[in-house]
Amino acid sequence: SGKGKGNDDGFNLQYIDQFPMANSDDTKRSQKPSGLAPPGVGSNPPKYRYKKNDDDNAPIPVPWWFNPSTANLIHNLSLEDDDIIVSSGVKMGTTWLTNLLVSLLYEYDDDGNLIPEAVANRGKIPGRLGQTYPEGMYATREEKERDELGIYARVPEGGKKCDAVFGDFVWEDLLKMPRPRMFVTHLFGRKYLPRGLFDEDNNDVGISGTVAGNTKRKGKGRLIVMVRNLKDSMCSLHNFRGTPMDGWLGNEHGPGLFRRWLMLDDCPNSMGSAFYWVRENCLAVENIGIERALVVHYEGLILNFGAQLKRINAFLGLPDLTEAKLHAIAKACSFKSMETSQLRTRANCRKGGIGSWKDVDLGEERWAELDKTFNNVLAGEEIADPMRFFQFREIPGMPLLSTKDCDLNTDPRCWPPPSLVTLREGMIVPDPYFLKNTAKSNVETTQFKSTIRPGRHLRLEETANDGSPRFHLFVAGSCPLASSVAGARLILGLEHSISMDVSDGQSGAGWVFLNGATCSPWKDREGPFWLYEAYQLADPLCTASVSVPLLWDTKTHKIVSNDCWEISKLISDASSDLGFCSCPKNVLHVISKQDRNNSIPTLFPDDLKQDIEQMLKSSVEPLLDAVETGYEYLRNGKVETPLVLKGRIKVFAMLDKLEELLGNRSYLLDNLTGVDVRLAFCLLQFDACYWDLFGLRSSEKYRGPILTSDIYPNLKAYTREMYQLMKPAVYFESFRQLYRLGQAIEFTRDSYSCNGVTSNKILNGDNEEQLPDLHKIVAALEMPK
Repeated sequence: SGKGKGNDDGFNLQYIDQFPMANSDDTKRSQKPSGLAPPGVGSNPPKYRYKKNDDDNAPIPVPWWFNPSTANLIHNLSLEDDDIIVSSGVKMGTTWLTNLLVSLLYEYDDDGNLIPEAVANRGKIPGRLGQTYPEGMYATREEKERDELGIYARVPEGGKKCDAVFGDFVWEDLLKMPRPRMFVTHLFGRKYLPRGLFDEDNNDVGISGTVAGNTKRKGKGRLIVMVRNLKDSMCSLHNFRGTPMDGWLGNEHGPGLFRRWLMLDDCPNSMGSAFYWVRENCLAVENIGIERALVVHYEGLILNFGAQLKRINAFLGLPDLTEAKLHAIAKACSFKSMETSQLRTRANCRKGGIGSWKDVDLGEERWAELDKTFNNVLAGEEIADPMRFFQFREIPGMPLLSTKDCDLNTDPRCWPPPSLVTLREGMIVPDPYFLKNTAKSNVETTQFKSTIRPGRHLRLEETANDGSPRFHLFVAGSCPLASSVAGARLILGLEHSISMDVSDGQSGAGWVFLNGATCSPWKDREGPFWLYEAYQLADPLCTASVSVPLLWDTKTHKIVSNDCWEISKLISDASSDLGFCSCPKNVLHVISKQDRNNSIPTLFPDDLKQDIEQMLKSSVEPLLDAVETGYEYLRNGKVETPLVLKGRIKVFAMLDKLEELLGNRSYLLDNLTGVDVRLAFCLLQFDACYWDLFGLRSSEKYRGPILTSDIYPNLKAYTREMYQLMKPAVYFESFRQLYRLGQAIEFTRDSYSCNGVTSNKILNGDNEEQLPDLHKIVAALEMPK
């Protein structure tokens, strides 16, 4: 053990000859792995534990090269405003991130050329040829030469080995680094990271520069945390410097890496439990705040390197990143370049990937056990949310049938339920609205409202390079808003001017198209297409609900809009600009016209636009908003909360209002307009879904269905008329997919709780309830007037 110098904190470094075995049947399985890592090195548990001070009851395992003196120095480091602290987990991409940051901060100019001075000084400055962990060096050159703590005696050729990995540097060299200084460490959380990062009361011990009174010392510097999904991290550790002596599942040498990985308080791996490592850094990021703390996900860096590099660049307050510099850094940080570079740590480089854990046969029960531990420790932690998606073996809840293979008898409740997700900074995360009983998120979302302004600049005569339409719609038959856009496209006769794909339903990655997308850039790709891919391509860092409809520009690969009302107006105005009529014959005599000669059909004539917007706000949107309280009903376990009851009252009030309004007219205004299309698709869902799914049938206000009774004769006639005009755009076989929502909420919460479920589990809670007969509903719509 050693005692610290020059500070108020004591510390101990304890030698542990043998770590306790885990209680598991796995240890009964004898293994004889080859290519073993040396004892206490690489994938094997280290033989030392670090106590921060005498009162520390939770020491962490540390590598042979660990120096508690400098670990303490970095904790008490006096930070500058532009200092950068990088906390990266074991086998989470530390070498890659370090090389990236060195290239970004010091080595490349805006033209993508290496800076000669930076290249010449690579070997003279810590961290330029691979990470130099502060906790892995002595404080001064004299201490290093004396090897006061015997660090270099812990392994054969220790001194040479340590210098070969970290360089011939000491703590004093780190302090003299050119600004901005960058410190890369495996240390984590408020307990070990520089306390100068955090705001602290002035009575905290060991901080210089505090002010008397009740003022707080403001934190300085920036923190970057690098994380990777814990299944791939574990597999990477298994191959680090050779396989572990106790193998995967244990033998006479120990419990096995898998069992060690799941240990929490007594985890013997370097830096302790990876689950705790992530949790403590979650708290650190939360305490510091997003202005000075950034989380980089290994998977995000692989999937969208350029966007993530720009994100890091912006976080560090650097000038805008040029494309030349970006491409140069991408080349320098490729695995091939790093493997053949002068990096001291190139021997540690192992080409990582996403999902390599799936090739390791540990049995689904063990992987499920890891998921359970993950959820038990990290439930509700934002840093952990994007990691979850990459810990699924397969995307859960995939539809078992495509839309074209479904019929009016198909019951999607028998399909595996999906998890409900959204995008946060380009990463798939569980939708917090359904995961927790909280209000809808107030996080500012990426706006995709029209990139084509003012309105009449959507040129439908333009085509893609292969002659197909330039603009493409993604819709879903179960979504009335998306279906209303499909209906508008049909009424305007734009099937050949705007191509379209209809989703086969929801999955654990959002809307999925089982047979792929039929537009650029995905049209020649085999296998499913997920709509989130379009959102990520348009904006790799977007924060948005992966919603339909979506109008896609196949030429620029950008989203024109994902707002159904705006899309309807855009395509209607664009249709008018064509200057000729393409409407079906049965629509021509009822649709509104744009010019005085009544020759150009449109759903949004100029002289009625204000009236259309007013009708939408007064009579249609209130009905839609009230119906949406049904989601509140489902996510609260079908509890009739005050908000739900208030929404139900409003639903029936609006139905009565619309019934009266349509008593003396065929449409909401003089002729067929866009607001009729919007309303009709909402009304079509009531008998098929809303009455039962959202519990409306149990209300004392309920008097009967719309289409299969005469309770609402005007609404019935109106909906029947609209159905006849838009029949090909009505996907009744998709309507029942809404009944998966309750199961999806339950599955999502189970998946992210300590209970855990497998991705192919089918929840049978409501499957016994009889669904409305779609044959009767369609028959009612097909009846002649």
